[in-house]
Amino acid sequence: MAKRDAREIEPDRLGDIEHRVYAHAVRTLEFRPGDVCAAQGLAPKEVRAAVERLLRMRLLRHAPGESDAYAAVPPDSAEMLLLTPLLEDLAQRRQAIGDIQEELARLAPLYEQGVTNRLRRHSVEVLTGPDTVREAVAALSGEATGEVLVSQPGGALPAEALRESLDRTERVLARGLRMRCLYQHTAWFSRHTVGYVEYVTKLGAEVRTVGDGFTRALIFDRATALLPLKDGSPGAVVVREPNVVGFVADAFERAWTGASPFPTEYVRDEVLAVSEDLKQLIARLLVDGQEDKAIARRLGISQRTCQRHIAEIMTRLGARNRLHAGYLLHRHGVLPRQEPSEEVGVGRSDGLRPASSTAS
Repeated sequence: MAKRDAREIEPDRLGDIEHRVYAHAVRTLEFRPGDVCAAQGLAPKEVRAAVERLLRMRLLRHAPGESDAYAAVPPDSAEMLLLTPLLEDLAQRRQAIGDIQEELARLAPLYEQGVTNRLRRHSVEVLTGPDTVREAVAALSGEATGEVLVSQPGGALPAEALRESLDRTERVLARGLRMRCLYQHTAWFSRHTVGYVEYVTKLGAEVRTVGDGFTRALIFDRATALLPLKDGSPGAVVVREPNVVGFVADAFERAWTGASPFPTEYVRDEVLAVSEDLKQLIARLLVDGQEDKAIARRLGISQRTCQRHIAEIMTRLGARNRLHAGYLLHRHGVLPRQEPSEEVGVGRSDGLRPASSTAS
């Protein structure tokens, strides 16, 4: 019997008539369909259809030298006849999968090298999508030889982002590079960020915070900068033009000079000072007519926290409403300073540190 392609083999559902025909077949050395019709009282059409199904299932075979006579085949033999082409096809598919994986694995280094070369060639390049940005950051971090500067506004850093950056940060610091990170004051109050900072500073990173007035950037050896896209979509701009990179690095240095060391332990006076500075920033933005949502986004705090600070500002000013508060702030030029009546807690690490993972 000719070998059939595995894709052509589909199991037939055997019903009562097929069972009766097969039972008759195993009781005889060989049989003809007419014999079954007479013995089982079945119509010729029913018997012919049952014989065809049993042939497809390899449970019947043609008797030697007879075109219309059949003999029963043991189920074990039928199973082997049916499954052999399927198993051979499965083995071929597994081999094909392995060949594809091996071929693609050989191409991966070429792609990574191509990304690196492309980044070297272009003085300005737009990267779209978070995966492309991660690849670029990994390549640039691996090539850096002197210093990595991280400028990260937005307050508390998401735990997932911290885990993603940790492994890359460890590799950068292990190679003896200097790393300086600039965050917003509001990052003080995130236990995940505090735990991360506590860990990386022990490895040699320097971390400071500032209230406002700096932008997101990654700077490698003062030769390459990654800047955010203007519309805020996932992606980045890779800049190698020396004048632009120098401008961004100078802006980082100005913010760094006026920044405060990141406290990884509770320091009441510093925390109260940050809370007061935050209110002063909010007050200035209120005078500029900024809405709650815009102020919260700029300072890296939640909208609810922002509204709580605004309520405290209005109480301190004795303002009847926001319009009146804006008038009083504009008239006085600054929010009168006052020690908060409640202690402000900093997000201590409590032994927490990011579990594993990618810098900057």
